[in-house]
Amino acid sequence: MTDKVVRLKTVKPSKPEKDEGLDANLMLTLMEFAAIMETSKAKSFAAVACDESGEIITTWYSALPHNALIGAVEMLKNDYMMNQWMYDEDEGDWQ
Repeated sequence: MTDKVVRLKTVKPSKPEKDEGLDANLMLTLMEFAAIMETSKAKSFAAVACDESGEIITTWYSALPHNALIGAVEMLKNDYMMNQWMYDEDEGDWQ
């Protein structure tokens, strides 16, 4: 298994008091993700979209074998749980 290209990080809304569709910081993060995929020559991806309360809106995945997709979801879950555990509120970002 290779090392991950980027670390999981918190993306805060640019205007948390306003609900005007897709947030600018979310769009920048998606563009960064696309750039990393291009640089890394990624061949597939999996994604989950959630609303403000954490409810899953929809999911996407591209041409992944089922075992790779399950592995990707498990890695994301593990990273998220570990980063929540290591979160330092003073820094305002995950470790």
